[in-house]
Amino acid sequence: MGAAMAAGMGAMLPAWARGDLPLARGARITADFDPVAAIWLGYDAGHEAFTADLAEALWPHVPIRMLVRDAEAEGLARAVLRSRGLDADKVRFVYDTRAPFFVRDAVVFGLDGARQPFVVDFRWTYYGWSNWCRRTFRGSQPRPESCARADGLDTGSLDRRLGDALGLATFSSALAIEGGGVEVNGQGLLIANAELWSSRNRNMSRAAMEREMLRLPGIRKVIWLPRGLAHDTLHRGTITGAYVGWGTGGHTDEFVRFADARTVLLAWVDEAEAASHPVARINLQRMQANFDILSASLDADGRPLRVFKVPLPRTIERPVVLSADADTAYSNQWTAAVFPAREGRREGDTVIQVATSSYLNHVLANDLVLLPTYVRHGTPPEREQQVKAIYEAAFPGRTVRFIDTINANWVGGGAHCATLTEPAGAA
Repeated sequence: MGAAMAAGMGAMLPAWARGDLPLARGARITADFDPVAAIWLGYDAGHEAFTADLAEALWPHVPIRMLVRDAEAEGLARAVLRSRGLDADKVRFVYDTRAPFFVRDAVVFGLDGARQPFVVDFRWTYYGWSNWCRRTFRGSQPRPESCARADGLDTGSLDRRLGDALGLATFSSALAIEGGGVEVNGQGLLIANAELWSSRNRNMSRAAMEREMLRLPGIRKVIWLPRGLAHDTLHRGTITGAYVGWGTGGHTDEFVRFADARTVLLAWVDEAEAASHPVARINLQRMQANFDILSASLDADGRPLRVFKVPLPRTIERPVVLSADADTAYSNQWTAAVFPAREGRREGDTVIQVATSSYLNHVLANDLVLLPTYVRHGTPPEREQQVKAIYEAAFPGRTVRFIDTINANWVGGGAHCATLTEPAGAA
C-alpha cells in the first residue's frame, strides 16, 4: 500500500495513523497557485454529473486521484469517468469509509524544506456541528437525535490515514478547521475569517488561535477578516427574514483567495443588486469591511497587498416548503426543526433558499483556472465575461474554463470544495 500502490487499484486506508514526524526546516503550507502534482476527487450519489464535469475539465492538466468509501464506490466512480471517455485505469483510487464528497475539507497539504509533501492534521468538528446544535437548539427546545452524534474520531483522523497511505509525515495542530477555511499565500501569510475560526474553536480566544496559527508550518503573519458571505451560513440557518442558506459558516474559499503571494481576490457585490436584495446588501457591507482591512494590510515581508474585486453572481434562490419531520437536521431535507424555536418556523412555511454561489470557489490546476458558471442561473453574460477578464489578468498564461456547479452550491459546496490539491514536490 502507500506510495507504491498501483494506479487504479483501490486500497483501504489503515485504521491507525503514524505519530508526528519532524519536518525539514523551511516547511510550509502550500498555496493553491503553486504547482500541482495531482487533484483528488470524491464520489457521492447525486453528484455524478458534477464529478464527471470536474474530471473531464481537469484531465488534460493534472493527474486525477480519487478518495472513495469502498470498492462499490470505486466501481461507480469508474463508470462516471468512462461516461466521459476517460481511462479510469489511469486513476489511483484509495478507500476510506469516512471519505467525504467534498474532499477539500478533509486534508491540508504542505511541502517541507526538502520539497517533500506532508499533511497538516487539524482537529475535525464536522463544520462546527456541536456548536451549531448548541446555538440553534437553546433553552427548552428539544434537540434532534442527530445533535447527539459525536464529531467522529474516525473522520477526524482521515487526514493522517491518507498521509500514511501516501508515506507522508504529519504535522499536528491544536486548531480545528477544514481545508476550505485555510487560505495561505505559501510565503508566510494566512488570511483568517474570525467568525469561522471562532465557531470551530469555541473555547479559544483570538489571541490563542493566532498563537497556534503562527505554529503552523511557514506561517509568520495572520490577517483577520470579520466575516464571510452571508449566504454561506453555518449548516442551515436564517440569513435575514425569509432568506435561508446552507453552508460552512464562512469558508474563505467562497470569498477571498490568493492569486499570487501579494494579490488577493475578494468577492464583490453589484451595488444595484445590493440596493434591491437584502442578502446582497449584507454581503456588500461585509465585503467592504474586508476590503478596507486588506487594502491597508502588508504581507509577511512588509509589502502591500493588491486587491482585485471579483463580482459575485446574481443571487440564486428557490422557494422551499418546510416539512414536519423533527429529526432531519442532518439530512438533505428542509424542516422546521432545523431552525431555532424562537424564529417561529412551522411545517408548511415557505422559506427562500439562497445558493452558496461564488466565482471565488475556483480550482487551480497548473495551467488551468476552473471557474463556476452562472449564466444559466440568471447572471448576465457580461458579468461573467468581466469575471473571466479579471482571472486572465490575475493568472496570466493559464486557460480559464467554466463548469456548472449549482448542484453543489445548493448544499453549501462548489468546485474547490470537491477537489483536493496535492502539491508538486521534489522529483
